[in-house]
Amino acid sequence: MIAKKNLVAAAALMVVAAAAQADVKLYGTLDYYAGSVEVAHTKGTSSRTTEVGSGGMMTSFIGFAGSEDLGGGLKAEFTLESFLAGDTGKTLANNYGGFWGRASNVALSGGFGKVAIGQYDNPLFTSGYTYNPFGSSMVVSPTMRHLGYLGQTGITGAGVGFDTGWVNSLTYESPIFSGLQAFAQYAPKESTTAGTKNSYTLAAQYNAGPFSAMLTYVNGGKSDSSCATKTTTGTSPNYGYCGYTANEKVTDLGASYDFGVAKGFAQFTSIKDDTNSNKDTIYQVGVSAPLSDKATVMASYGSLRNKVNNGGAKTTDKVFSVGYDYTLSKRTDVYGAFMTNSQTSLESGQTVVVGIKHNF
Repeated sequence: MIAKKNLVAAAALMVVAAAAQADVKLYGTLDYYAGSVEVAHTKGTSSRTTEVGSGGMMTSFIGFAGSEDLGGGLKAEFTLESFLAGDTGKTLANNYGGFWGRASNVALSGGFGKVAIGQYDNPLFTSGYTYNPFGSSMVVSPTMRHLGYLGQTGITGAGVGFDTGWVNSLTYESPIFSGLQAFAQYAPKESTTAGTKNSYTLAAQYNAGPFSAMLTYVNGGKSDSSCATKTTTGTSPNYGYCGYTANEKVTDLGASYDFGVAKGFAQFTSIKDDTNSNKDTIYQVGVSAPLSDKATVMASYGSLRNKVNNGGAKTTDKVFSVGYDYTLSKRTDVYGAFMTNSQTSLESGQTVVVGIKHNF
């Protein structure tokens, strides 16, 4: 028995040593909340549920990343990240049903910038979480709800038809020149089916002291027109397989300014969907203010106006959120948030959540 224990210990030490030599790190975020959730709903009914959920302020995930110094300022890098529904212990797949649903890429970086191949964050998502006080919260952030990555508005065709990260993509990030950095992303349609189209994104971000701004343009195309006929069982490529689902043109401008006593945020997004003739106009303004070196209050208001062309319906969805975040340590904080959601022809709903977020 002692010999077996020694063998196990030796094997563990070898794994740790190999990881250290390869400069591989394990990291992630666990964010759980409890609360009463209610969104805009049909009059005379109720959508309220009591929930224990995951990702109140940031979607939980686990990741592995590493790099190798190739000399001359050149590095090889890799990233593998999986979304987690920590409240149930499940993983959350991307639209393609991938286990590594948050990121899966390999890259080269150096004086020229960075080139990555594989699944990589789309610049629209980066702008979205950077320029609102609630970050990437899919629960209470007006911006994230209105971009509709998870269909939060309940309006058919509203929001974007692609993931926060683009699969099968090539991504370039330039070096920073006097505060200015450029981004480009390309995802081929990988299909000969009529109606499919390549997708690309161009963006530029400028940072100067307390001021930051980012302009993003997305030309997204269908990458798998048979998406709706794919099954939800079985093995790849049938299981959970679904490409980008709309021919869309998206323009987004985000900005922030840190006044010291408070930080202001603003965003404007225009989405034109050629597939179902939807047009979205999205606005968001927000503020975060430190009460102390540990406590911060946040507030954000956002509006989405969805219009169907050719005399179709016009629907407006509005979200107002306030929150409080308290830092317990460098890696752990607790938070509380209140959200009210209203929509054309529906009764408004109110959500209250409290949670804890731990980074490792």
